[in-house]
Amino acid sequence: MKLFYGGTIYTMQREGHKVKAVLVDDNRIVALFDEVPKVKAEYIDLQGAVMFPGFVDTHIHLVGTGMALGSVNFKDDVSIEDVKEKLRAAAQQLPRESWLVCEGYNDNQLNYRLTRDEIDELADCRVIIKRVCRHAAIVNSAAFSALCIEDEVQDMDGGHFEKTEGRLNGWVHDHAMDLFVNASLNETVDSLARHMERAARGMHAVGLTGIHTEDLGYYNSPENVLAAYSQVFGKNKMQLRLNLLRHYSVFESVADYVFTDWLKKDAMKFYADGALGGRTALFREPYSDQPDTRGLAIFNQEELEEQVQRARRHHSAVAVHIIGDKACEMVLDAIEKYPLRSGHDRLIHVSFLSPDLIARMKNLPLICDVQPLFATSDFPWAIDRVGEARSRYAYAWKSLTEAGIMLGGGSDSPIESFNPLKSIDAAVNRRPFDAQNQYFTEECLSIYEAIQLFTVNAAMIGQRPENGMIKEGYLADFTVLETDPFTAEHIGDIRNKMTIVDGDIVYRR
Repeated sequence: MKLFYGGTIYTMQREGHKVKAVLVDDNRIVALFDEVPKVKAEYIDLQGAVMFPGFVDTHIHLVGTGMALGSVNFKDDVSIEDVKEKLRAAAQQLPRESWLVCEGYNDNQLNYRLTRDEIDELADCRVIIKRVCRHAAIVNSAAFSALCIEDEVQDMDGGHFEKTEGRLNGWVHDHAMDLFVNASLNETVDSLARHMERAARGMHAVGLTGIHTEDLGYYNSPENVLAAYSQVFGKNKMQLRLNLLRHYSVFESVADYVFTDWLKKDAMKFYADGALGGRTALFREPYSDQPDTRGLAIFNQEELEEQVQRARRHHSAVAVHIIGDKACEMVLDAIEKYPLRSGHDRLIHVSFLSPDLIARMKNLPLICDVQPLFATSDFPWAIDRVGEARSRYAYAWKSLTEAGIMLGGGSDSPIESFNPLKSIDAAVNRRPFDAQNQYFTEECLSIYEAIQLFTVNAAMIGQRPENGMIKEGYLADFTVLETDPFTAEHIGDIRNKMTIVDGDIVYRR
């Protein structure tokens, strides 16, 4: 047995509830104490640190995060010259027939939009530079040639090829981008396992004990992804609890897979629209800074309803990527028409809403995965995209909470940092970390509400009733922080001290 004591222990059973010690037998919490007891156990002194139920990220891409951690990444770059130099140096190491896949390009942060011709000057190999949102990319001429795509190419359903004066300029969006990403992939079970292990180690280091991930539709073989999951995760392996959203493209093919508590099946995932940065998020009204577009619908209404019906035939909920208000409206129409018999549908991001949409959502069996860090990344330029009025209900976390809608906290890593303290800070303060301006503070969450996103709420959303609180009979998953977020000046700077999963210490600073 283990007895955790010597720090502040928040149970999250209710706001402010604390105990002095927690006794764990094997992987279960067997007792809570208001004073440190004398028991036969291994005493683990928290040394003044602060313990919570294990933090869980409800929307992440595990394999993509592992790949991003080991790839060329421009996410933190603020100079286009630095980007170009990193690109040139990486390309020099590769033969002409190779693919160089780069992550994290942020044209808003850089105030610069790369083109195909500029990449051609820097690299002879095939290049894909994913925009930070991962719904758009820039590719070079070698990449177009590899796929035999020429200037005459037409847009596809859910995909867009940008052209300047009739010539491809290198920017490709959503399904058009997918063509290049899929062509670049050559993953095996072992390489996928390495990506997963790299990501899981990083997640343990920031206090994550579980994640909800979506990887099955992107690496050519869902069977290889499942095999890698089984190879990497479990008791006495990488101890990270996974909820697996199943991409619509492989949903039936993995229907017979035997899931476990470590690898728990979850809803069928698909996309309703694109992303704000590339103006492919779908809105009711045109973009304020580009009035000739309202965004991109991945499916029309009939096709979207077909996806919902498909999930229902398998008695499954849906999990739908939604950024714009029109995309939300379309999805609500579909799930109202084909209601879920039990459980809850999952709306992912729901970035731009309105009072009428929230009123409809509160009457449906659904939860929302929200990404607090989107607000720190997207403001203030999001206001330029859609205007002040529509921005009022951007990232409307408090409005959703007050409507009684369950929210889970996610990062969408590798798009944003998977450090949950960064997300909690963003949910509380709604401001970019390098600025003092706060945006629409009426939608700020309290610290307790923000921590609930990653503990109590995450457990309910993941249908894991033995997680989310420090309580007798619950699983012994804990996150131990160096500083108390309820009293810290800068929540996002708090460091994780220790991570415990299934009663075992899997990370210690």
